[in-house]
Amino acid sequence: MPEKGFGEMSAAALEGAVAALAARLPLAEPPEAAVAAEECRQAWRPERVRVLLLAESHIATSAADLTYRVALPPGLDWPGPTRFVRHIYCAGYGEPELLEGPLGPGGRPKGGTPQFWRLMAAAEGADCPAWPVIARGAGKEAPPRLAAKAALLHRLRARGVWLTDASLAALAVPSVRRHGGAALDAFALRESWRLYQGALLTALAPFHVAVIGLGVARTLAAELDRAFPGRWSAVRQPNGARAPSRSQEVWTRLAAICDCFAPARNATQ
Repeated sequence: MPEKGFGEMSAAALEGAVAALAARLPLAEPPEAAVAAEECRQAWRPERVRVLLLAESHIATSAADLTYRVALPPGLDWPGPTRFVRHIYCAGYGEPELLEGPLGPGGRPKGGTPQFWRLMAAAEGADCPAWPVIARGAGKEAPPRLAAKAALLHRLRARGVWLTDASLAALAVPSVRRHGGAALDAFALRESWRLYQGALLTALAPFHVAVIGLGVARTLAAELDRAFPGRWSAVRQPNGARAPSRSQEVWTRLAAICDCFAPARNATQ
């Protein structure tokens, strides 16, 4: 069941929304994966959300993936459930060495989304100051990298910066560009908003919403205007800003939003 901290939305509401989506969409993962992803998001939700980073969806997590658990190193302060899911709020995503499961080391889920870690680092400045210590690379040891990742997420939570996804259903699949077509993606986004995210996110009353992905912004523009009139803007997805100048534009814009609406000097947690 979802962790404590769901606030306005109950576990039953989440599970009902996921079941409704599963009945109307060809999901790329078991429904339990969507619930697991939301558990991770909610575990990192600030008490007061000042800047909401609204991305598209988590990455599809297979039934085999879900059999793995995250074995946190001693002393690592990483809240949330230990079930593996492909979302950066899960400590084991992108860190397969942490995963334990019945399929053994050879079956550990691989991959990650380093571009989203760089985006989170950009919330602290356009030059992504935390990036050198959280990026994987030759000669970099896991313990200091994991500690740096956790520290970054704790700093952002203290400022009221929270990353969530507009779609409860995963719209991207490992090794596959997209699970469905544009029409299915738009349906998943709108239904997720209608069934669950609309009520939850509106009640949080963030100072500003930064939509990560121009497609998400186009699909949900009317809903966002009603929920957050004059309080939302959109930037490109990190993996859609391939040119260095486009990437820098995303980081600079995000840094400015967080500095304006969730400045570090106002950190409360």
